[in-house]
Amino acid sequence: MTVRVLFFGSVAERLGRGSAEAEPGITLSELVRRTGCADMQPLLLAVNQEQIRDTEYVVKDGDEVALMPPFSGG
Repeated sequence: MTVRVLFFGSVAERLGRGSAEAEPGITLSELVRRTGCADMQPLLLAVNQEQIRDTEYVVKDGDEVALMPPFSGG
């Protein structure tokens, strides 16, 4: 299996796509670099619909990772 990577908002617009795949066993920071988002700051990261702040978190087979810009509600 693989890791599904979802892009939202301005991240998706910049990359010109809404999703990609990555191999398991890499850190979130490496995944961000490989997707071309390393210079997009701030960037929110979520794994399996839970926000993750630890960029050294290692993604596992079957994980779903979301990369998105900060958002606010109101």
